[in-house]
Amino acid sequence: MRTPIIAAVLIAFSLPASASAFWHGTVIGVKNWDVLNVRKWPASQSQIIDSYDNDDDVSLTGRCKNTANNWSFRIDGGQSPAWKQARMSKSNVWCQVSSPSGYIGWVRGSFVWPD
Repeated sequence: MRTPIIAAVLIAFSLPASASAFWHGTVIGVKNWDVLNVRKWPASQSQIIDSYDNDDDVSLTGRCKNTANNWSFRIDGGQSPAWKQARMSKSNVWCQVSSPSGYIGWVRGSFVWPD
């Protein structure tokens, strides 16, 4: 009878994280005639899977990546929004988001103000 219990434990640990794990942010600096593209991977050549307008709410996973040096870092700690945005706004930094359609993708960090 241990097999069903082990299977239940394995299923519980393999489920995706709940939405409460996301951090709130706001899209900033996008021109009125443009959108912030959500890309499948952190690269400007990657497939566009969704988009945000300026001032839209953003759900951040807390994970960011500098593609110039392949350095990943977290912005979901207790630091201030200004501290987080200073790291996110550096060139070549992409941050992971849950898009408006529910996809997990990447946006340029310089266009997001983290709360």
